[in-house]
Amino acid sequence: MFITVAAVVGAATTMAPNSPVVAVDTRVPAGQVLRVPVPDAIGGKTVIGQLTVDNATTQGYVTAYACDDGIPSDGGGINKSDLNYDGAVTKVWSNRLIVQADDDGDICLYTLGSVDMIVDVNGVSFDTGITSFPNQRTDTRTGVNTPKQRLAAGGTLRVPVPQAVGAKTVIGQLTIVGAADPGYVTAFGCDTESKSGPGGELAKSDLNFDGRQGPARSNRLIVQADDDGDICLFSTRQIDVIVDVNGVTDDGITSFPNRRIDTRTNTGGSIAPSLTAGQVLRIAVPESVGAQTVIGQLTVDRTSAAGFVTAFGCDDGLPGEVGGDPKSDLNYDGAVAPVWSNRLIVQADRDGDICLFTSAAADLVVDINGVASDIGIFSFGNQRTDTRSGTRPPATTVPADAAGVPVWPPLTPTSAPTSVAALTGRSVDVATANRPILAVKIDNFRRARPQFGLDRADAIIEENVEGVTRFIALYQTHLPGQVGPVRSARTGDLDLLAGMNRPVFGYSGANAGVTTWIRSAASSGVLVDFSALSSPCYVREPDRPAPHNLLLDASCATSVAAASAPGQARALWTIDGAWTPPAALGATPDTTFGVRMDGVRVEWTWDPATGVYVRSQDGAAHIAASGARISARNVVEIAATHVPSPVDARSPNPITVGSGTAIIHRAGAAFNARWSRATALDPFVFRDAATGNIVALDTGTTFIHLTRAG
Repeated sequence: MFITVAAVVGAATTMAPNSPVVAVDTRVPAGQVLRVPVPDAIGGKTVIGQLTVDNATTQGYVTAYACDDGIPSDGGGINKSDLNYDGAVTKVWSNRLIVQADDDGDICLYTLGSVDMIVDVNGVSFDTGITSFPNQRTDTRTGVNTPKQRLAAGGTLRVPVPQAVGAKTVIGQLTIVGAADPGYVTAFGCDTESKSGPGGELAKSDLNFDGRQGPARSNRLIVQADDDGDICLFSTRQIDVIVDVNGVTDDGITSFPNRRIDTRTNTGGSIAPSLTAGQVLRIAVPESVGAQTVIGQLTVDRTSAAGFVTAFGCDDGLPGEVGGDPKSDLNYDGAVAPVWSNRLIVQADRDGDICLFTSAAADLVVDINGVASDIGIFSFGNQRTDTRSGTRPPATTVPADAAGVPVWPPLTPTSAPTSVAALTGRSVDVATANRPILAVKIDNFRRARPQFGLDRADAIIEENVEGVTRFIALYQTHLPGQVGPVRSARTGDLDLLAGMNRPVFGYSGANAGVTTWIRSAASSGVLVDFSALSSPCYVREPDRPAPHNLLLDASCATSVAAASAPGQARALWTIDGAWTPPAALGATPDTTFGVRMDGVRVEWTWDPATGVYVRSQDGAAHIAASGARISARNVVEIAATHVPSPVDARSPNPITVGSGTAIIHRAGAAFNARWSRATALDPFVFRDAATGNIVALDTGTTFIHLTRAG
């Protein structure tokens, strides 16, 4: 394990949860609930993130739960806490958030006292990763599942977890009360792990506390049980212990003996902290190579000021400086206490490196004892909910009416004589060149595979929906007799369709809000509405389960839609088969690369023999119903900010107007670029990130990924 320290330029501008209090009281009232939709967690997945309270003035706690399941209780009151706070000590408290969502993907947060809440969500776990269950409490204060007596200094509390038999990793919450002095708690598998290192030194801590600043502290519990399913908790001080257990890991999360990185050993006898304000600690974690998620514990020591630590994959950049939402992984206040800690869960970069930025001078103690693959924890760009202020851009730049429905200006399609296909840049006959774009929403849920006609599309746009992905397949040169399975539309589709010169839009239907948006766009001539609810040319495939069996005849749709005067297909980006990258562009070989999308593992491989990239997903070749493999001459990753849809907060809405970063894969090489799009009616422009020169795509099929920015 290698460690490097670096300074961050401009770090003073980075936001953190403990920003100044706004003039209006935005706090969630005492006894009330904040509901947070997490589209990626639809289906009851477990949500991973960070929970922070600000502007606390009293003692209290926050309980997180699946909204539709109700607040956890045992008949005598709420029996679970996810964050304890005491406003008399400090107004800001934070803890790692791990909570199962309901089937709609919603999580709820109840607060005992009035507080602002900042909820950072950056991962979900499927049942194969974390299996959540009703809370099981062990409480030395009341004698629940253990004798009613305080844990003595130097004593160990044994907690059986039947669900963890076989040395599974236990997920829960650890709280101590009644502390009078500084101390710590170490959690370990009773029969398989020691609380001490080989020299008798502390191997790791799972909760640091200081009774002089407050009698209660809590932290997220993640610890591997022994083969009998037992976990043990050792305390250096006399305390009461409350252990809430509500999950175990089944697959995809690998625990290993703790490894500690401690900057206090690098001070050469100085009492000053090793890291100055704005510095970054880089840690290599070999087990996380390939961008796996690192699990451990993060502690600051010898800090004298208020600040925060942000953890991130080193090559991904510090969140907040590269277009993503700001986030913190640990808040501290050295005026209250020099030692603060929190559970560490952060996705490494592809080299397996994690970086830790501290806003104030501090020493960092990092305990690493596990990694998770995408099967265990699927990480993504941070999504913030902040009661103190609005933190989201609008879903579209198109002006809206009083009801919030976008009103597009009337569109008159353009046309020009040509014998070149707009989407591929290849020569075609005049009749084909004059065709409109047929844009079809296609399902990528596992039961929808293999897809029909996807291999015949001229261009494909893959977008995140609710925990999975869907495709917008664009057809001009080929019109397959079967395309699908066809699925429903989303608000994020409209800004993409608006740039296609009045395309024919094929989709299965939509909710009432999205339908209103589509009708508004159609009435302005932005698109031809070819919904399965009101159009011919759709059939059901009897050998597929509904709703993953709706197919569209592309030739029929184009013919029928001609009566609505769709526009001639137009280019959506610059295409030039003769373009060669200048030396200054700094292209890098990309024989194989992955793309992070929601709920699917995507990998592309360059095939020099055929001159195309071939796609795999979820570990297998992506094959269409025809037997052909999905391939493309160009693969483009467009980093787009995602916001909740204005008509359904569960649905992510990518922002595709404006600008951002992109990676262009062409001819076996990757180029870092910037994408821009002035309005929804304009094409995408890709420019070299270093020189600003136009980057052209190759002739042939193009595959666009709308990835999450940040």
